[in-house]
Amino acid sequence: MRIDVQCHIFPKVLQEYMLENPYPKCMKKGDVLICDFGSQILGLSDESYAPASILRSMDAGKVDIAIVSPNIPDPGFLPPEKAAELCVKLNEATREIVDQGNGRFYGVGLLPWHAPEAAVKEVRHIRELGLVGTMLFSRNAELQVDDPKLEPVYDAVERAGLPVQIHPTIPLWADPIGDYGMVAANSFVIDTAFAFMRLCYSGIMDRHPDMKVVMPHAGGVLPFLDGRLPPRREQVPEGQGRNVKEVMFSGQTWFDLANHSEHILGYFRDYLGLSRAMYATDYPFAPHERATELQDRMGFTEEEKEAINWKNADRLFGLGL
Repeated sequence: MRIDVQCHIFPKVLQEYMLENPYPKCMKKGDVLICDFGSQILGLSDESYAPASILRSMDAGKVDIAIVSPNIPDPGFLPPEKAAELCVKLNEATREIVDQGNGRFYGVGLLPWHAPEAAVKEVRHIRELGLVGTMLFSRNAELQVDDPKLEPVYDAVERAGLPVQIHPTIPLWADPIGDYGMVAANSFVIDTAFAFMRLCYSGIMDRHPDMKVVMPHAGGVLPFLDGRLPPRREQVPEGQGRNVKEVMFSGQTWFDLANHSEHILGYFRDYLGLSRAMYATDYPFAPHERATELQDRMGFTEEEKEAINWKNADRLFGLGL
């Protein structure tokens, strides 16, 4: 059994809303949606995101189940009322795609975080749809993840028992690094680390002890900041919560392994261990076959493989496999 916990879809309703939105500037060229963020241009192909294509890639990589989630551009690029409207339709579209997977798809729902009252309602809708988690982007419109306005949303997510997958979006500081494709290639793994640190230092993780978060891409740059993370709360100006390392090593924090480097995954295993690590691809940005081949070269024990491949994901998302 093998479960991919970061596998992306791009429902047509998301395309429709983005084509009508002034930013990012989106246009359709053949079957590709071109999204121009100024600092980064992304091309999103209908064919790549089609359920049949995902299933073919899964078969090639010997992956049994994918936990699918919509990709960026995310609802934070829309005005709050439009984002709330979109999320209702988008989560229903995600459910429809899950149903097309012949039992091989589970889904993650999106929230209009910058419309907190609507987001609280949408948490209930996500549960009603049978989706198994939600996604927190590294910023939501102009709101950082530790904005006090978001506290009721964290309350609702925790009560619902929905794991929170942290995911990058175009960062607020993207313009100065808008050359050479550095935004998508490099800033994403940095910005998710900033988001996680905000959740820790602000005390959000302390105030919501039953909330589980998933750090993507083998923790991004977090493991490499080991010697730079203040060990004590009083060393963090205005810090209210536990230090980052304490939260990172706790049962609240889980990790996907969508980082396609033997060196990085080896370091991750030595530093954090594999008890809360999960197989992931970041499809369509990497095919399943590539992730599986890499994992097979890592020299993991059979017990480690079983944990990474499906047991950890089953525990976190409550799949009941």
